[in-house]
Amino acid sequence: MNRLLHICASPRKDRSRSAMVADHFLARLKERYPALVVERLDLFDVDLPSFDQDAVEGRYHLLAGDAVDPAQTAAWQDLKKWSDQFLSFDSCLIATPMWNFGIPYRLKQYIDILTQPGLTFRNDSNGNVEGLAQGRRVIIIAASAMPFGSLPEIDGLDFQLAYLKAWLGFIGVTDIGAVRVAGTFGPEDVVAAAMARAFADADRLADTI
Repeated sequence: MNRLLHICASPRKDRSRSAMVADHFLARLKERYPALVVERLDLFDVDLPSFDQDAVEGRYHLLAGDAVDPAQTAAWQDLKKWSDQFLSFDSCLIATPMWNFGIPYRLKQYIDILTQPGLTFRNDSNGNVEGLAQGRRVIIIAASAMPFGSLPEIDGLDFQLAYLKAWLGFIGVTDIGAVRVAGTFGPEDVVAAAMARAFADADRLADTI
């Protein structure tokens, strides 16, 4: 592990529960890897490109095996800049809250930018998908108000951690670790207990990487 991209998907900055656990995890990880280079990407602070008509048309050209039309080249190069950055790291930490049972719209926009044919995946002549992010390690810090992971009757509503694992698998990432920060809403003692569990889980995970 040499270079890690720290993706922050909460607009709450230091008040974010996922950010608190992510920072704790990174501090522990740096004890094991003092030379680790960490680059932080705050998705609510950067100007992500729109996935607009030119980008969509360029995607269809690629899916059909055609060259990108010159009129769409600029839009496609803007998308490629982000996937090149993501793929330049050998590891990634995604810290995200749960919004409406899923992920924040900025994280979804970022994923839509990255997930492009020829950039993070490709199709062979039979239509089979090959992920191009193979060999990378990704850690997910998944915070939620509800105690997902401890109540089976509600786990079917988890479109946050389940979605992120499915997406990472699609682009070829198989080495995935996760820490739940749940539930983060309720009486002070309940939230404190959830945070203590998350910090302990983050320590254990960092010690095994």
